[in-house]
Formats: sequence, C-alpha cells, structure tokens
Amino acid sequence: MIPLVVVDGHNLLFRAAFGFPAPIKSRSGVDRTAVFGFFAIARKAAQEIGEAEWVVFFDGIQGTSSRLAEHEEYKAQRVLKDPTIFTAMPDIKAGLDALQIRWIEQETCEADDLISTLVTDEAQKGRDIYIMSTDKDFYQLVSQTTRILNTARKRAQWIIQHEDILVQFGIVPAQWCDFRALTGDPSDNIKGIAGIGPRTAARLLADGLQLEELVASGRLSKALEAKVLDSWEKIELNRRLLKMRYITDPVLSSLTTGTVSNWPPAKDVLRQLQLWD
Repeated sequence: MIPLVVVDGHNLLFRAAFGFPAPIKSRSGVDRTAVFGFFAIARKAAQEIGEAEWVVFFDGIQGTSSRLAEHEEYKAQRVLKDPTIFTAMPDIKAGLDALQIRWIEQETCEADDLISTLVTDEAQKGRDIYIMSTDKDFYQLVSQTTRILNTARKRAQWIIQHEDILVQFGIVPAQWCDFRALTGDPSDNIKGIAGIGPRTAARLLADGLQLEELVASGRLSKALEAKVLDSWEKIELNRRLLKMRYITDPVLSSLTTGTVSNWPPAKDVLRQLQLWD
C-alpha cells in the first residue's frame, strides 16, 4: 500500500501566499503568488516523499461553529490583513481537479477534524501517513506510522516523528491535548493555566500521566494544586477544543483510491489553467 499524504489546505494556502520574497504575476500583471506557491510547495514535498496518494482538505466556511458554541473566543485573534488571498481558492481547486487530486471541504467542519477522521481510518489499516501542515495541533495524531510533513523547517527536519515530539516536549503524542490544555495554544486563542509553561507541563505529565491522574499524583505543590482545581473546568474545556473529532461521513470513508498522485511543475499547472496570460 502506497503512503498517504493529507494536506491542511488553508495552512498551505497561507504559506503559499505569504512565503515568497516577491509577488509572482501573470503577463497581464495579475498576482498568481498563492496559486503558484500552493502547487510549487506541494511538488517540492512530493519529491521528498516519493510515490504517494495525496488528499487535500479545506476548512468549511462555518467550520469553527461547534467550537465557538463552547468558547466564543476560539481563534478570535485571527484577523486576516489581506482576505483577497481567498480569491485564489477556485483556481487552486480547479488545479487539483485537473491533476485528479482529491480535495474535500465541508461547510460546518474544520479541516483538522476531517483530516483526523481519515488518518484514524487509514492508520488502522497500517498505512504510512504524512500530514502536511505547520500546525502543531496535528501532533496528537502522530504514531509509529503517522508523521508530520512540515516543509517550512530545515530540510533535514521536514519529517516529525513520534520520537521527535518526545525529545522536544517531553511527552508522547497521545498526551498532546493534555499538555496544551495546561499550557494553552496561542494559535487557537486558548489560554493556559497561569504558572504552567511547557517545562512544568512536561514534568507533571511525565511517564504518560493523564490529566485525570494529576491531582492524585503528588506532583503538584499546594499552590499549584489549588490553581489546577480552581481551573479544572477551563482545563477540560481546553482539552475538548484541542482534541480533533471523528466525523462520521460516507464521503470520507470512500475518499482514498490508492492511486499515485502526480504533481507537475507549478508553472505547468498555471499554464493548463490559462493563468499566465
């Protein structure tokens, strides 16, 4: 079975739109940076991975609605200075269609949850999986067969494995949501518990300890125990917001085909879409 690469589509879009030193324009002066960058970055990653099947996921327009119902400040800090980059979406989707690379977007779902669902299903088959994203939320899905592909890092560090998370953070991937529930996640506007930073959280969760075992573990000082108990509802809310959800959907269950995806040079994709004129 060939490896599967799942792409966090909006994450890649932002990298493509803002990651080049100068705009890439058509002959008529239209800015094509986001479209060109999307396919150029994906091709570079594909060359690293080799033969694989690729599926791209995009956030639905109401994707955050269920989490916002629990926490109205969820991702509230994400104010996009240049929303015009979303005008590239139709061309990106058309390019994916032209390359016969499957993509999915559901109005009320975040891409994270859709990716989590497909990864969970495919991992049970023993398939090697790469999640292409710079978002650390996906660390919770990492296993011996599921890895992160982050091409924003130095090339030797593109692949993030189970052992890398343990070395860097002192926890295993299954503890990621517990860890972030304590420290917070600024990228999602989730505030942690005052006085608990990454080092303290790693010490408290050492040896695979779960949040529910923390108070009885003897690892908390009296002051910190009081703070944790007083903030327990917030900690549980943080974890719920952070934990990716399984979406029951027949479309997802039939999404993969097992065929090798092809990523030609970005300029060829834009030429095929007649975007260079």
